[in-house]
Amino acid sequence: MNHYKDYRRDELLEILWHLDEDHELTLTSLKQHDPDGIFTQDLATFSDNGILEVDGENITLTPTGKEIATGIIRRHRLAERLLTDVLGKTPEETENAACEFEHILAPELVESICTLLGHPKLCPHGAPIPKGHCCVESDKLVQSIVIRLSDMEVGKTSKVVLINTDDKIRMNKLLSLGIVPGVPITLMQKRPAIVVEVNQTQIALEKSVGDGINVWRMER
Repeated sequence: MNHYKDYRRDELLEILWHLDEDHELTLTSLKQHDPDGIFTQDLATFSDNGILEVDGENITLTPTGKEIATGIIRRHRLAERLLTDVLGKTPEETENAACEFEHILAPELVESICTLLGHPKLCPHGAPIPKGHCCVESDKLVQSIVIRLSDMEVGKTSKVVLINTDDKIRMNKLLSLGIVPGVPITLMQKRPAIVVEVNQTQIALEKSVGDGINVWRMER
């Protein structure tokens, strides 16, 4: 399949994913969202390729189609989070750039972006971000060898694993302070406020912020 066909396939699958989220995955709904018939005419082609099935009004993504669509949506919504959380763009400014990103991001880069952002669950518009392999592994780590920063012993040092927050203002603040996955962090005190040391700088944090920072159970 050439690049142009890949692009047409991805755009069609993205439309079908959104219709499915809205419980409107029918031929009539697709035609309403595709007034020029550009993607509707591709249904037969991609049905023959085993990506989707059409039965009268009903459109169904095959397991292969769902896997491809999941990757597209995941890349798009993570790109939106990257643009808003790290680059300070508004949700309204992210759409065009995210559409470009979703077609060019390599799988390993997607995983790195997701980890950097703390495995966010929602895009800036409030839509769910499909989990990736890194999210599943993160869940396992959190259950086994990862603890909240606020549960560390005072005086101990560990490394940040992820930042668990959907609050973009909080995320931006932590990133600006240098609190990112992989950075060493020392807990200096817990009360009356949490105080940590990062990059030889002491930073005071609210307890709720400390609860959202996950670190390795113990490094030293």
